[in-house]
Order: sequence, then C-alpha cells, then structure tokens
Amino acid sequence: MNRLLLMMLGTGCIGTRDVVPDWLDDQAQTAESEEEEVVIEETDCGGTDTGEVFGFALTGTVEDLETGEAPANPDVLCAFALDPTPVLSGGDPIVMAASEVCETGEFYVGGLTDPPAIGMFISIADCDETQPTVMKSATGIDYDDVKDLGDGDEHGPSTAYLVTLDHGRAINDELTDYSRDAVETGFMAGFVMDSNDVPVSGAVLGGGGVDFYYMDADFSDGMFVTAGERNTETDAAARSIFVGPGAPIFTYTAEDGGEHTWEGQLFGSLPGYASFLLFDAID
Repeated sequence: MNRLLLMMLGTGCIGTRDVVPDWLDDQAQTAESEEEEVVIEETDCGGTDTGEVFGFALTGTVEDLETGEAPANPDVLCAFALDPTPVLSGGDPIVMAASEVCETGEFYVGGLTDPPAIGMFISIADCDETQPTVMKSATGIDYDDVKDLGDGDEHGPSTAYLVTLDHGRAINDELTDYSRDAVETGFMAGFVMDSNDVPVSGAVLGGGGVDFYYMDADFSDGMFVTAGERNTETDAAARSIFVGPGAPIFTYTAEDGGEHTWEGQLFGSLPGYASFLLFDAID
C-alpha cells in the first residue's frame, strides 16, 4: 500500500488514527453514501466464458495462513474487492465486487473500475456470514498496480491470505499479554521477506505502539514462545510470520540490524479482520 503511505506523508498525519485530511474524509463519506447491495458472482473457474468483459479483474490464489496451502473448504468462501477509504475516518471498507472462490482455491473478481487512490484490499471471507468458518481477511493491492487497468485487464496472480476461525481463536489464546479478543478487534499479520521472497530470520517490527508476536516452528511450548520466553524476532522456519493485535493505522517498519532494507508501510488492522502486511526487502 505504498500509494497510501505517500499520501499520508504528504498530509503530515503519520501515526494518527483520528486526524484525516479533509479531501480523504469527503471521499470516505461519498463512498459510504454510494454503497449498494453486494452481488456475489459465480466465478468462471474453467475459463470458458468468452463474452464481453467489463472492467478489470483481480486474480490469484488463496493461501491458508496455518497450512501455507489452499483452503480446505473453498466451496463456502468468496473473494471480495474492497475500497478501504472509509476506514481512514472510522468507517467500514466498501465491497466493490465479489465472487465465489474456485474449488482449486483460485479467485477471480471482475467488473472493477475506478480503483480508489489509496489502493484496494482483496478479502477472503465466508459467502454466508451467518455460518462463519474463517475470519474476514484483507490483503493489500497497491494503487499503482491497478490504476491503468481497463476492460479485460487483470492484476495477478497474487496471493490472498486467510485465517480460519479456529486458527484465529488459537492465535488469540496465545497472545498472552493482549487483554482483548483479537478475533473481535482484528489483528495485523504478515511476513518479512528478502528481495528474493525468502523468509528472513532476526527481523523486528516496530510502530504504532504495537506489541508484536513472532511465530516459531515449534508449537509444543506455544506459537510465540521458545523455552518459556516470548520470541523477540522473526523465524524463517516459521515463514517469518508476525502478529500485531489491535494495530492502529501507522507507518510500520522492519529491521534486522542492517542485513536487509525494508521501506516503512502505512497499514493497520480492521475490526474483525486478519489484515496482512508483507515486507519485501529492497536490497
């Protein structure tokens, strides 16, 4: 979400949840007033639809955070393209389009136009929210990647992450120093990678006053604990996964003593969502 970072730098409101530029606040109110009923499209998983295409599409695969594989229950999942603009003024993201997830774990959300200037989210969630099996998720799509797309164009394939409700509750139970329910408040999770997309050990996250938890590969003594002590840095053996419960909108950083360089990213968690922040090293 680099576009969002640049915009907030320009307005001088880094690190504040409640202070939003007037033009963004107006945009959020307009978006909220124009929200319409969401129609979940049936995805052409076989690629046989050769009819006229309207708008651009987001495509990719769904990955379960717990297993690193495709979801076990794709038949109950849908993919949602979200406009996060209202979040900046305390609102909820707006669904721009939605479609069913394919049996293979792939997604295709089409019919998109006019991407918001702060970027987009691709969210994986239950099609029927009255029978929840997963937390809602939010994986960022940069504005620069979609701003010039037109009818028939696609962005992808990209990875959209999900957290099952059971795994979300298990994570919450392991957040020993967090007093609230992270499934309800939402949490920010992510990965720290080198410039070749290889997980990095020894990275530390910072920003927003967030108490970050670092996963390790041995859950016998806890997800975030080694020999009775909380982990203090990422572990490549656990895909360098970190979790930040209740993370406010803030510029977050990653550093590992100078071995790699990562750009700061403006991000945050959403209530009830598992929001995914990916750090890819620039050198």
